[in-house]
Amino acid sequence: MPMGVTHRTINTIASIPFTTEVYLGLHRSPLECVAFLAGYTFATFLMNPDLDLNSDGYQSWGFLRFYWWPYQKALAHRSFLSHFPIISTIFRIIYLLWLPILLIFVLGSAVQATARDQVYDWVPQLAPYLIALVVGMMGSDTLHMLLDVTSTRLKRTFGSKHERRPEGFFEHHGEKRHSHYSRGWRTTRSSRR
Repeated sequence: MPMGVTHRTINTIASIPFTTEVYLGLHRSPLECVAFLAGYTFATFLMNPDLDLNSDGYQSWGFLRFYWWPYQKALAHRSFLSHFPIISTIFRIIYLLWLPILLIFVLGSAVQATARDQVYDWVPQLAPYLIALVVGMMGSDTLHMLLDVTSTRLKRTFGSKHERRPEGFFEHHGEKRHSHYSRGWRTTRSSRR
């Protein structure tokens, strides 16, 4: 699995052709391209699939990383909800929004009415940009997951004799076999991915 710095570097380099393709190939407006790039960058640096580890992305939240602590503890690394294209992006967006939505409901009917009015007024106008934002996030996450899968397969193909073993897509990142003489599995979690 690539390190967090590798993911960020490759995703950043890929952002230029991806955004160009959105603008030229899909004939989107410049503001939609900015929204796409904003979502792509946000997912690359702050809301990437490795939030289920004590990763660079997790640390980038600073004092707000406590918000992602339950997410990190609830999901095993490379689980379906953290490392599956499109579904994991939507899951992280829902996770990001659950507390603000809960606060709106707790704060009472006046706040709910105001929030509802804002949604009805602004969402139809902002829909193309919100869609571009989410698609950008999905693009970044998909590239991240493709790098993970490619790296795992290359390690399995070119790794040492003891590392060549069947490994599923959803296998926990830190599991390694001691050797063919040792018994059981050892689980470790990387502190910086």
